[in-house]
Amino acid sequence: MGHSIEPYRDHELLALGRLLAESAYPRERKELALPGMKVDVLRRRPADADEDEALVVGEVKRSPRAQHAQRLQLGYYLLRLREAGLHVRGELRYPEQRRVEPVDLTPELEQAVRSAIARVEELLAQPQPPPPVRIAACTNCAYFEFCWVSEEPATADSPRRRTRSAASADGKR
Repeated sequence: MGHSIEPYRDHELLALGRLLAESAYPRERKELALPGMKVDVLRRRPADADEDEALVVGEVKRSPRAQHAQRLQLGYYLLRLREAGLHVRGELRYPEQRRVEPVDLTPELEQAVRSAIARVEELLAQPQPPPPVRIAACTNCAYFEFCWVSEEPATADSPRRRTRSAASADGKR
C-alpha cells in the first residue's frame, strides 16, 4: 500500500469479506500473500489446461456491484504475476450469487490497470493528498478515517456533506 496506509482491520465489511472468502470455497487453497497484494483463492486448472495457464487466482466478492473496480484489482494481480513470469487466469467469484466471472488480462484491461497505477503514483508523489471529496462509497469505506478524521459518519438528519459533483462545480466557478 502507498505510504504503508492500511485499511481499518476491524472494519465490518472487511471482516465479512474475509469470512466469506474463508468459508465459500473450503477445498481450495486460501490466501496467497505477496508484497502489495493478497489473493483470496489459488487453484490448479484441470490437467488438460494449457501448461502456461495452469493456475487460477480468484477474488471472492459479496456482489458484482463494483465490478469495474474488482476487475481492476484482479487485473493488477494478473499483471504483477505475469511480470514475475507466471501466466495465470483470474476469476471473480460471487458465492452468494453462485456465479464465477472469468477474467483475462486483455490488452484493454492491462491498459486500464497501468493507467490506474499511474494515477496512484501521481497521487503518492504529491507532498500532500488532495482534499477529500465525499462520494457514496465513503459511507462504508475501510479508509474512512484517513479522509474524514475530524467528522462523524453521515446520518439521515445530518447536514449534506460535500459531494463529488459539488467539488466539480466548485472547480468550474
